Amino acid sequence: MGSLQNIIILIKKTFIFLGVAFAIIIISFVFHVIEVNKFNQLERYYTADTVSMDVTADIHPRGMLTDSWEKNDAFDDMVINGKIYEAVITNNSKCLLSDWQLRINIKESCWINNAWNGSVEIHQFVDNEEKSQIINLRDYNIEDITVDYQMAGQDLLIPLNSGDYIIYLPYEGADSGEVPLKSTKEFSGAAYTGLILYSITGDNDLSDYVMTYHLNKSYFAGALGIFFLIIIPAWILIMLVFAVIAWIIIRFESNMRYQSQVIDDMFSICSKLADEKDYYHKNHSKRVADYSKKIAEAMGMDKQDCNIVYYGALLHNIGNYAVPERVLGKASKLTEDDEKIIQVHTMKGAKLLEDVKSMPQAPACCMYHHEKYDGTGYPTGKKGEEIPLIARIITVADAYDDISHDREYRKKYTLDEMIAFFKDRSGTWYDPFIVDVFLKIIDSIEE
Repeated sequence: MGSLQNIIILIKKTFIFLGVAFAIIIISFVFHVIEVNKFNQLERYYTADTVSMDVTADIHPRGMLTDSWEKNDAFDDMVINGKIYEAVITNNSKCLLSDWQLRINIKESCWINNAWNGSVEIHQFVDNEEKSQIINLRDYNIEDITVDYQMAGQDLLIPLNSGDYIIYLPYEGADSGEVPLKSTKEFSGAAYTGLILYSITGDNDLSDYVMTYHLNKSYFAGALGIFFLIIIPAWILIMLVFAVIAWIIIRFESNMRYQSQVIDDMFSICSKLADEKDYYHKNHSKRVADYSKKIAEAMGMDKQDCNIVYYGALLHNIGNYAVPERVLGKASKLTEDDEKIIQVHTMKGAKLLEDVKSMPQAPACCMYHHEKYDGTGYPTGKKGEEIPLIARIITVADAYDDISHDREYRKKYTLDEMIAFFKDRSGTWYDPFIVDVFLKIIDSIEE
């Protein structure tokens, strides 16, 4: 039981350690999450002057042979030139690029005709009033357009002047290749968008632009994130394993306590049966067991050995079943014949307990608890350390219980008389070492 209790104590300490460590990890993870959320919520900007290796935005003419042309049906007196411009948004970071928008400030008068794959938010300033509208220039109803526009054949032309601006809003459908943008080890995440602009010269300066965006970092990205990804599940697993182990051990301890209680009850019943015939020694065996255990503890025995002494002392008089009640219950001092009859209880008790395999010391408790240290006791006349230690301890406790209670033929001894009694018989009737230990604790027993 002692080793089991030590294991339980160790498990409790381990649970406390794991709990504290887990709390520290969780608190650290919460702060980590807060920092990552701050990082993800930060609105970032990219302009033509920005220097960044993580995210880039570039607007330029696409430059293919068929990507510029003339249009002569828009105005009677003027030919305008059309050109395709490409905007490339690139994500080289290890984060997810999301919520990006590209604002282009118009420097020179032009007309916007088309944009792909997203929508365009048009901002026109006419007579100091702003007109704005979000239009999907690839799929629209002409009746729904509220900003200024004109038609040139089948082509929609929305005029833009210096001070106006457009905001490109990426397509966010399930099949979008524009948002979010994620880079891999092999390829950078990139979105290729296009605009068709008309102007008189065919060249438009689109260098005044700003892209706003967010970078979304996973809670489990980077060295610290990977640490949390590994340590949190591992810690939970360890806690679960220890919880199962603790449950098993607690169940086992509960069963052991139950079995121990059953043993206590059985031994107590046996001790009461042993004392049942002796009207003047009620609860004698229980008291002797308590005294014997205290002596064993004072001698430095471990818990298991102290329990063995206790149970052995409970049974030391079990052989009384073989002694007639007229002898055990005799009020006067025993005669020589009575003494011979009563001595039988030692051998009868030892015989009764010889098959108790769980406590092989039990027979010795019965057989030798009336032996004397000088060899004058009964039933075998053993002396000194020939007498088992457990019996030598019980002998002292048995004598103490006898002289500390009144009998019909004498009064109980005073404390001084008891001390003198044991000192006078130390080395003759009783083991002198055990007597010394007992006399050191006799005050606490008397209390």
